[in-house]
Amino acid sequence: MKIAADALEAVKQHAAEGYPHEICGFLVGPRRGGKITHSVRARNTVVDRARDRYEIDPRDMIKAQREADDAGEDILGYYHSHPDHPARASVFDAERSWAGPVYLIVSCVEGEVVDANAFIARQDGGPFRDEPIEVA
Repeated sequence: MKIAADALEAVKQHAAEGYPHEICGFLVGPRRGGKITHSVRARNTVVDRARDRYEIDPRDMIKAQREADDAGEDILGYYHSHPDHPARASVFDAERSWAGPVYLIVSCVEGEVVDANAFIARQDGGPFRDEPIEVA
């Protein structure tokens, strides 16, 4: 996964601001470009388990896709945080994944991002394989 330094920094900032709850959003870049150039924040609609679950607001999904389409870009992946837990995909994360997009998970411990890892689902519903992160 190639990601612009500013895009990765924006994800980390979102995670720190959202701590102790999981945050989520989109990773966007040019169609067929393969590089994530920016991130777009989404609202987490989970209320009762926001420390360990997220659900992207469908309205944010539609808005982000329309904006990407208008700019000749696409949603290349998704991101979320794991407050006070490792940046590793959970079984729950894998079961809800789609084959194709990249999934970026950042670990935020006591409000500070300490790690980031990326994954791609081998098929819809997982399992995941690790995807190296290249900050470009």
